[in-house]
Amino acid sequence: MTKTKTIHTRFKWLLTALLLSISVCLSISTSPTLNAQSAPPGNAVTFAMCRPEISQIKNIEHMWEKDIIPLKQIKLIAVYHEDENTDYTPARKYVEDNELTWVTFKTIKGTVQTGDLFKENAWTPQFKEIFDMTSGMIFTGGADLPPGIYNEEHNLFTDVQTPVRSFYETSFLFHLLGGSRNPGFTPFLETRKDYVVLGICLGCQTMNVACGGSLYQDIPSQVYGLSTVEKVLKQEQDKIHSGRYILSLFPLEKTLAPCFHRIKIKKNSLITKQMGMSDKDTPLILTSHHQALKDIGENLEVIATSMDGKIVEAIEHKKYPRVLGIQFHPEPFSLYMKGKYFKKNPGEPQDFNLRNYLETNPPSMEFHKKIWNWFSSMLNK
Repeated sequence: MTKTKTIHTRFKWLLTALLLSISVCLSISTSPTLNAQSAPPGNAVTFAMCRPEISQIKNIEHMWEKDIIPLKQIKLIAVYHEDENTDYTPARKYVEDNELTWVTFKTIKGTVQTGDLFKENAWTPQFKEIFDMTSGMIFTGGADLPPGIYNEEHNLFTDVQTPVRSFYETSFLFHLLGGSRNPGFTPFLETRKDYVVLGICLGCQTMNVACGGSLYQDIPSQVYGLSTVEKVLKQEQDKIHSGRYILSLFPLEKTLAPCFHRIKIKKNSLITKQMGMSDKDTPLILTSHHQALKDIGENLEVIATSMDGKIVEAIEHKKYPRVLGIQFHPEPFSLYMKGKYFKKNPGEPQDFNLRNYLETNPPSMEFHKKIWNWFSSMLNK
C-alpha cells in the first residue's frame, strides 16, 4: 500500500469516527433522562403535607396528573416526626423508585411535653423553616387526638394510636394560627395572611383543638345517645359518619364502599364566596370519623354541617382567609377513577363506582373538584 493510500484510509476512518461521535452526542442531548411527571420543578408551587404515607403521596400524585390539582408544577414537602409510630420508609422508597423528584422529606426532631405545645418550643424553628419554604400546608386524616391536649378525660371509645404525631401537628397548627390557649403568642400567619392551610378530617379536628376548641370523643354515644353498632346502622344515611360500623359487622368484606352522606353549606362562607357553591347545595361527601368538633376554637367559624345540624363538617378562619378545615375526605383518588369498583352493601356485586355515584348526585363531584381548585388557586396567588 502506498503512503498516499494509507493517509487517505486513515482520514476516512477519522471522519467516520467523528461523525459517529457527533451522532451519539446529539442522541444523548435529545433523549429525556426523566419523564415529564418526574422532571425537577422550576417555578413550582411548593406546599407541605403531614403524614406522608404511600397512599397520601399517591393521592397527590394522581390528582396532579389528572388535573384535579390544576397546577403546572408542584413541589411537595413531606413532613413527619422522627419518633412517629408510622414507618415512612416504604413511602421514601416509592418516591425514589418512581423518580418523584418533586417530593422531598422533612423530619421534625426533638421532644416537647404537652404543657409546651402552645408556646415557643424545640419545634418552633423547624416549623418556621417549613413555613418559610412553602405557600401552604395540608394536615391529613388519622387516629384520635389524646384528649389531654384539650383538657378532657379519656373516653372509653377514644383510640389514641399516634400520640407523637398528634403533639407535633397540634403545636404546628397553633404556631400557624394561634388561639385562646396562649393569647399572647403571635402566630406565623400574622406575617403572611395569604398562607394556605387545609385540614382534612383529623386535620380539621386538630385545627380546632390548636385554636382552643374541644371534641366530641364519640359521635354515636355522645351526640346521638346510641350504644351499639346495630343502632347506629338503623339510622338514616345522613346520620352515619363512618364505614367502621358496617365493617365491624362484616369484617371479612374487603371491598365495601366507604360511607357517604350529604352536608348543608352556610351562606356567606368560604365555600359560597370563594368556591362558588350555593347554600342550597347539599353535596355528598366521603365520611370516616367517629369524633367531631364540639366547642369551636378561637377565630374559627362553622360553615357547613351535617343535614341535622349536629355535626360540624367545615370551618373557616375569621382572620386568615385561606384557612379551611373539612371533616370529610375529598383526597382519595378512588373518588375520581372510572375503573375502580366496590360493593355498596355486603353480599352485593362489586359494581359500585365512586366517581359515578358522585357524578349522578350533583353537585357532589363538582364540589370535590372545587375544593382542589380552591386550594390550587390560593397557593398560586
